Amino acid sequence: MTTFIGCDVFREELESILARRPEIKATGRWIKAGLHNDLGILEKRLREAIDEQKGAEDLRLFIGFGCLPQLPEMASKEGFPLLKVKNCMEALLGPKRLAELEQNRTMVITPSWLRKTWFAEDGIRAMLGWDDVDFRQNFGRYDRILVLDPGLDPLSDMEILEAFEVIQVPIEVEPLPLEHFEEFAVQFLS
Repeated sequence: MTTFIGCDVFREELESILARRPEIKATGRWIKAGLHNDLGILEKRLREAIDEQKGAEDLRLFIGFGCLPQLPEMASKEGFPLLKVKNCMEALLGPKRLAELEQNRTMVITPSWLRKTWFAEDGIRAMLGWDDVDFRQNFGRYDRILVLDPGLDPLSDMEILEAFEVIQVPIEVEPLPLEHFEEFAVQFLS
């Protein structure tokens, strides 16, 4: 049985894949999405999760290596595999497809980014003390935000409208096929 520590930002996508692929014997321990906004907290939560999983026979980190600068060293020292992608969006799409979508000042996210990272009760507002002006200053460099939605728990029109009212950057939603991510996840967890 493979045990992984994963970022909650792609929990729904990964659990959907694991439910369809019973031959993949894996169980996960999830850490809160968005902790990369405070590297000290992210490192602390990762170390706690790793300590909790000591003794797991096949432990893996299902977190992009770019989310915490010391993550590759930590994984190497502890002796467990780490994803070979920089972040969750590269895992979901692959680096080439992500680069294509990010052209023309586009930020690419998933519904979980809005719900779990930006606007969650304990998200960026609480973690960094952001108000609406901070959101606009930090995301104003983008011409659009592209939400790639796998259809597992689609954003409501109200969620999109509320996010736009805060960020003031046009938000577009497109379907996210999970074929690439499924292949990626199965390969990593097998």
